[in-house]
Amino acid sequence: MATLLVAAKAECGVDVGNVVSSCGQFVSKGGPKTPPSPQCCKALNGADVPCACKNLLTPSIQGLIDMNKAVFVGRSCGLSIPAGMKCGSK
Repeated sequence: MATLLVAAKAECGVDVGNVVSSCGQFVSKGGPKTPPSPQCCKALNGADVPCACKNLLTPSIQGLIDMNKAVFVGRSCGLSIPAGMKCGSK
């Protein structure tokens, strides 16, 4: 697992552990959409969204997050996420 996370960081420009700790509360299932914190946006800064969608969003991770909230958070942080983009299995 650690090797996968290191590879993801190198390949997709994201520190998965930092994203989870900084952004998890904003993308978890249940509750309303809330704007992300500056720390969350900092953790997402430089993320390669298509790479993350292809390589990081496993079915088990998708079971934990609300994809609509994930898109909202990403866009709120200035990431380019085109409408209709396929991310994970959604």
